[in-house]
Amino acid sequence: MTASPSYLAAILPTLVLGLSLRTNTECWAFQTTAFARIRTSAPPSAAVNAKNYNADRIHLPNALIRSSPCCASLHMSSNDDNDNEDVNPSSSTNSNVKFFELEDAFEDDGENVVGTKFFGGSTQKDELYVPEEEERALELQNVKSLKKTETEVEYRRFEDTNAFGDDMAKRVGEALQSAINQILYEDDDGVTSWKEDSSLQWETPFSKSNPSPLVELAESKSFYNKLDVAILSAQTVQSSNDSSVVEVRWDVGVVWPNPWESRVLLTGTSVLTVRDEGDTIVLLKQSDRLDRKDGKDIVGSLSSQLSPRFWDVYHIGMSPSSELDPRFDEAPPTTANKSLSKSNNNKGKKGLLSGYKLSYLPPRLVTEPSLVDTNGRAGRAAQALPNHGFTTAIKTMGPNKESFVPVTPVEIVISKDAESGGSMVKWTVPVPPEFASKAVLPLPIIAEDDDETEGDDPASMVIATPSTTRFTPPPARSNRPPPDAPQSLACEYSLRPTRLVATLPYAGNPQDEEVTALRRKLYQDVVENDGFVPKLDPETGRPVFFFWMNDAKACFTRKGGLGMAVYEWRAGWSESNEVGIELEC
Repeated sequence: MTASPSYLAAILPTLVLGLSLRTNTECWAFQTTAFARIRTSAPPSAAVNAKNYNADRIHLPNALIRSSPCCASLHMSSNDDNDNEDVNPSSSTNSNVKFFELEDAFEDDGENVVGTKFFGGSTQKDELYVPEEEERALELQNVKSLKKTETEVEYRRFEDTNAFGDDMAKRVGEALQSAINQILYEDDDGVTSWKEDSSLQWETPFSKSNPSPLVELAESKSFYNKLDVAILSAQTVQSSNDSSVVEVRWDVGVVWPNPWESRVLLTGTSVLTVRDEGDTIVLLKQSDRLDRKDGKDIVGSLSSQLSPRFWDVYHIGMSPSSELDPRFDEAPPTTANKSLSKSNNNKGKKGLLSGYKLSYLPPRLVTEPSLVDTNGRAGRAAQALPNHGFTTAIKTMGPNKESFVPVTPVEIVISKDAESGGSMVKWTVPVPPEFASKAVLPLPIIAEDDDETEGDDPASMVIATPSTTRFTPPPARSNRPPPDAPQSLACEYSLRPTRLVATLPYAGNPQDEEVTALRRKLYQDVVENDGFVPKLDPETGRPVFFFWMNDAKACFTRKGGLGMAVYEWRAGWSESNEVGIELEC
C-alpha cells in the first residue's frame, strides 16, 4: 500500500509534535552512536545536577552555539537546559508551534539560521540569531585583520627562544617547516630556502624508496588520507665554519586509509648536518629517530594506534577518531633526554603490586588557558574548557563545513591561589601537527570587555573581565546565587618538556571529592612506597597533581585553531579518566 501525499502531509505535524514533546529541553542527534548533547563552553554552575554530565555534549564558542539549529530545544517555548525543571510542555505552548515545508528547510542563504525554518520558524530564528555574537565570531575567525592592541593576538613559534634557542636553530627549523608546508599545503612563506645536497645521507626508520626526504614526503602524501608534519623545536648541537649539527623535534600526524580512519601520531627527533649558504640552508646528512626505546621500531609505533579504539567506534557518528597524546613506558634515549639518566628518580622503582601506571611523555606544543576561580569545588569550573581558550568557531554542517582534528586528553591542574584565596585552574591541550605546522598561531582575544557566560542556564549571563564583573539576574524560578566571575583570564602556547608521570584510573570528574582520596593514595604508593621524587610547584612548594579527561576531545582546524570541545559519555566501569602526579624527570 502506498501512502498518498495528502496523507503524509496530514501526519507530518503529528510526528514532529511527538518528537517535540519527547525531547523538550534537550537536542538529540540522530546518529548510529549514543545521543549527542550540545552545551555552551562556559563552565557549569554550582547548582547543576551531576547527571547533566552523563551525556555526550559539545562545547562551542557562544556565537556558534546560538547559530546552530541543534543547540535549541525542540520545545518551542523555552531554551532552558535545567534538568531540575518540569519537562512537560503546556498545551498552550503546543498550540503555537508552526510547521513548515521540508523543502529548503536547511538552506543557509546568509539571512536564515540553518535549520530554523523546520525547527520553529522566524520566532526561533530571532531567538537564536544575535548579530553582536555573529560579529564576534567573525572577529575570532579573522584575528590577523585586527589592529595591534596592548595584548598579543598571535604567537610566532620560531621566535620562541624556549623552542628555538639560537639563530641557526631558528633558521633551520623555519626553513625546513616552510619546505614541508609547500609540499603538504602548498604554502609559500617566503622564508630562507631549503635545499638538499646531491650527496645527502639519510638514515630513517620510515620506509623509503627515494634518497630525498622531501621527495619521499611528497610521494607519501598520496597514500594517507591526511598527512601533517610540524617542526616543534631545534637546538644547535655542534657548529663549525663548514657545517652545523642541529637536532630538531617533530610531530607527524596521519589519518590511516582504513574504514575507521585511525589517527596516528608519531613523535621523534632528527639530527641534521647542514651548511649555511646565506639565504639557503643545505642539508648534508639526516638521521631520524622515533620517541621509544628502540628508535627504529616503526612497526611497534604504528601497531598500537591502528586498531579501532572502543569509544571512538562507539561514538563514530559524533566525531572523528581522536589523536592521542603519546605515552611511553621508558624514556627514549635521545640527545635531549640524556639528563634522564641523572634524574633524582633513578632510585625509584615501581613495585610489582603497585596499581598505578608510570609513563614518559615526549615534548609537545600545547595551548594553556587558565583562570582563577573562587566558587570552590561546587562551582565545577574545571569540568569544561573556558570560553577564552577558543580561537575560532568550527562549521560542522552545511556546504562549507570544515574538517577538524580531535585531540585527547585534556589535562587540568588545580592549585591554590594565595592572592585571591581561590584556585588557579589551568587546562593543557596538546596541539595537533596540522595546526602546529603554521609559523604564526592565533591567540584568544581577551579584552577588557570580553564576555564569559557562566552557569548552566543560557538566560543567566556573567560578563567577566580581568577587573570588572556584572551580572544579568537569573529568572525568578532559580534560587541559587550567581557564581563569582572568573579572574585573571589568560591563554598561551608553550613547548611542554619531557615528563615522567604516574596515574590511577578514575571514572569521574576533576572536582569530585573522591579525587582527593585518589591523590593521597597515589602519593603514598609512588613517593612513600616506591621512592620516586615528586615534582614541586615552584610557587606553592606542593606536589603537582593533575587530571586527565580522556573522555574529552579538543577540536582544532588548521586555519583557526581550537574551536570546539566534545565531551563523550562513557560508562563508569571503563574508568577512562585518570588522576596523576608529576615526577622529577
